[in-house]
Amino acid sequence: MARYNIENDVVVISLERLMRINPELIYQAWTDADVMRRWFMTSNRSNKSIDLIPEEGRRYEIVDERNGKTNKITGVYQELEAPNRIVMTIGMPELSDKEDTIEVEIFEREPGSDITQMNFQYTAVVPKERRWTTLEYKQQKKEYHDSTAHGFENMFVKLQDILTEMQKEQEEF
Repeated sequence: MARYNIENDVVVISLERLMRINPELIYQAWTDADVMRRWFMTSNRSNKSIDLIPEEGRRYEIVDERNGKTNKITGVYQELEAPNRIVMTIGMPELSDKEDTIEVEIFEREPGSDITQMNFQYTAVVPKERRWTTLEYKQQKKEYHDSTAHGFENMFVKLQDILTEMQKEQEEF
């Protein structure tokens, strides 16, 4: 007889990105609506609105529309330590009343170097269905992990392109 799960479990996704971007600009990408609308869960073309005030305890909201479908992304900035640390929640209220957690650490790889490291950690609860065996649930968690990590990696490629362009513009002045 198959053994069934009795509790939801947590999936943690940890990603590291090295960029030739100053830490302040990376921090700005997570806290400035004009920059965030270009890469975080949306794009300039699909973003309908973004409402945020980068202060601890303040809620943010992003409305994205693609192929006639509207998605709302919401969360709360829990910790802001410019330019080195951000902790925020993220959720999609139409899909779940639960929010996941994002932690971002930003620092120079070596003091005085032009390489900045961004450590990203995403923690999510993966709901289980009572009918799943332990093996089926582990497979679901792995699929969730891999597809979510891939989605964030794609966003970070876009982020790096945007920040590289912004940094070049700043250096020209």
